[in-house]
Amino acid sequence: MEDTVAVVNGSPVLLSDFQKEIDEVMDYWRRAMPAAAADPAHVRKLRETTLEQLVDREVLYQEGTKLKIRVRERDIDNGVAEVKSRFAKDDDGSPVPEAEAEAVFAKKLKAMGLSYDQFRERLSRQIMARKVVEEAVRAKVAPPAEKDVRVYFEGLKSFIVSGASEPPKGMEEEEAQAFLEISGQIKAMTSERVRVSRILFRFSPAGSSREKKRALAAAEETRRKLQDGKSDFAQTAREVSEEAEYAARGGDIGFLIRGVAPPDFEKAAFSLPVGEMSAPIETEVGYFLLRVQEKRAAEPPDFEKFKDELAKAMMNISYQKELEAYVKSLKSAAVIERHLPAQ
Repeated sequence: MEDTVAVVNGSPVLLSDFQKEIDEVMDYWRRAMPAAAADPAHVRKLRETTLEQLVDREVLYQEGTKLKIRVRERDIDNGVAEVKSRFAKDDDGSPVPEAEAEAVFAKKLKAMGLSYDQFRERLSRQIMARKVVEEAVRAKVAPPAEKDVRVYFEGLKSFIVSGASEPPKGMEEEEAQAFLEISGQIKAMTSERVRVSRILFRFSPAGSSREKKRALAAAEETRRKLQDGKSDFAQTAREVSEEAEYAARGGDIGFLIRGVAPPDFEKAAFSLPVGEMSAPIETEVGYFLLRVQEKRAAEPPDFEKFKDELAKAMMNISYQKELEAYVKSLKSAAVIERHLPAQ
């Protein structure tokens, strides 16, 4: 008999399924935040969270079976098509040939240790859980009244003006995180801000003086060519900037607000006229050339501008609370054994 990581009302949650899930999670963290992926305490938390998600999925699947909710072949076909569509474009957003997308999809299944039939079965269970949630939770969540949206908006405004970094007391963790994210978005859209493009000439933090001189010389030479009109800033960024993400966008990093960038970087960005370029700016990662594309003055947050998105956000917060309570009630009525193996 195959090893398990949990048993829910007598039904096993297989170790192999857990391993496939945690492998995907760890792959993401190794690419996005290598330091966190190497932290044993963080890895342990990820493993516990992944196990709990599998338990949640199982109790929802069992509830769907009890409620006689059907998952049709068409539902699974649509789910497969949705997943495959993620491989239909390359990293730059350009379409790829269908055969190539199919090959990437097949490679992904192989890496996950799944056959096509096993993948469809996995999707079927996920769709069942989703249908249970739609029927039992989403229908209960109504859009907030406009007066409640306005109260929430005024709370966000007060928080932004206060300059506080901690959310108001009494909020649960997920609600507090959402509050911070929304307030950050409103601040970014209403504060004084400047849209900047940049070119990076990198040197290592512990680099020699020769390495720094090489980077500075390259920055100064590039600046001369740009000032002489021999080169276009965006095209030059694509060709020589040593940060792939922004180089691909012609150096465009979007809008900056005060208090985010290094002091010298920020000073240059906010003092330069539109269309002007900075001298090389030294930071801990290298020398930057900046070009200001656009400036916008600060403006008071306008309720009419934000109310629709705030209503959606508030509805999503309510939905998450209802979902958490619903799954908790299912789990409290279930017999669950957990035995997560050591790392």
